[in-house]
Amino acid sequence: MGIKSKTKRLDVNYTPLQISGSIEVVGSVPDRQIYSSDVKEYTPDYTLTPLVLFPRCNATDPDSYLKSGSVNASLTNMKWYQIIGTQRTLINSDNTDYEITTEGDNKGQIKVKRNSSVSSPLAFEFYAEYVDTRTSQVYMFRMSTVIAVSDATLPAPILKLDSPATVAWNPLRNPLTRKITASVFAGESDIASDKQKCQFFWFRMTDGSLEPITDGNGDNDWEIEAIDHNTLTINQDYIGEDQTYVCKLGYSADGSLPSAPPDDAPTATTTIRRRIPEVEVDWKGAPTQVAGGTEKLKLEAFVMDGMGVVPDPEEWFRFVWKVKSPYSQSYSKQAEGIKPTITFIPGMMLELEVQDRGPQAILIDDTDGSVLQDADGNVLFDRINN
Repeated sequence: MGIKSKTKRLDVNYTPLQISGSIEVVGSVPDRQIYSSDVKEYTPDYTLTPLVLFPRCNATDPDSYLKSGSVNASLTNMKWYQIIGTQRTLINSDNTDYEITTEGDNKGQIKVKRNSSVSSPLAFEFYAEYVDTRTSQVYMFRMSTVIAVSDATLPAPILKLDSPATVAWNPLRNPLTRKITASVFAGESDIASDKQKCQFFWFRMTDGSLEPITDGNGDNDWEIEAIDHNTLTINQDYIGEDQTYVCKLGYSADGSLPSAPPDDAPTATTTIRRRIPEVEVDWKGAPTQVAGGTEKLKLEAFVMDGMGVVPDPEEWFRFVWKVKSPYSQSYSKQAEGIKPTITFIPGMMLELEVQDRGPQAILIDDTDGSVLQDADGNVLFDRINN
């Protein structure tokens, strides 16, 4: 008969499962969208072609007692969450933006039928549990993904003029005609020539108000030589002492151009100021020592600036000649013009004064204030200080 006995339970020591998971895109619809606010469209548009995501859950038995691979069909307590910003919301079966597969090998697969957002991208969190049938140990799967959206919206068009904000026009040296050309940059391309997308509105600043320049035939369009879409051509001799021009852009990506500039239209300005630089004046024909018997002096004036002798100075200057005789205390005007003939007085003092004739101006009848015209009805102009 036995003296002693011992009893023990013998079980299998199972090695814990190795689990892994990833969210996969099923089909050809990508998990990234492109949005263009110009046309308010998503590419792809999940409301038309849904995105399908599959949370693949894998379990591997190192001892090979169980078949390794996907365990989606055996998942329990499965949940999908929608996350927008800081808001995390459980996706229920009555949410029409989603369809979730709840049975079979594709269990957990979700069909997304709503679009993401540039500012607050749509994110998802998946949670599920798997029970090891050998040990009843519960394994948890937790995965997340974000549906990124790229903003393909074209940047707001930028309007620029090739004329600086302030231009000093020197009539002595600079051309009379100036072309002011507008450019429109959408991205890196200048699209100003596209008449389907760009409409330019030109204005003249008058006493603080904008006066439209439409076809060059307006009441005050004396300086306008041409207006062609994005180019305004002016004769600077008719702008007065200064003039500000304003360009506003009407832009439409789809070709629906406005008939007037919107309140937030891109705007560019340029101010042109008439500026005559410092000049020097001298004359020839009157040496300091005059031959005896001289009765008349034939003089010729010339004007010099920093570039040399100014050509055609009479166009811009009035030449006033003054004389002070030895018997007088003051100068008196003797002649005008660039080539006068002046009576010579021995011992006299000769002075030449050069005056700016100013810009072109409309001639007005002093009696009734009407604009003077020639026989053909053309408005008459002359310089302000003529």
